[in-house]
Amino acid sequence: MLSKKCRLHLEEVGETGLQHMGKALLVALKLQLLVPVVIIHSVAPRYFTKTATNVMRSILNERTQESDK
Repeated sequence: MLSKKCRLHLEEVGETGLQHMGKALLVALKLQLLVPVVIIHSVAPRYFTKTATNVMRSILNERTQESDK
């Protein structure tokens, strides 16, 4: 059902298809929730000065730590 490239990617990250889908959807949700924060920040820069940066760093750090295992 999955292509060879898909299976190879899942093996590289050490996840099943459902695990990978769940984690990807969680990242998508976090990023989607940042959209209003960034819009507010664009209009009123004093608000949410580091929120988007911190969340994106957190997402990247989580993925990096998982790949180091």
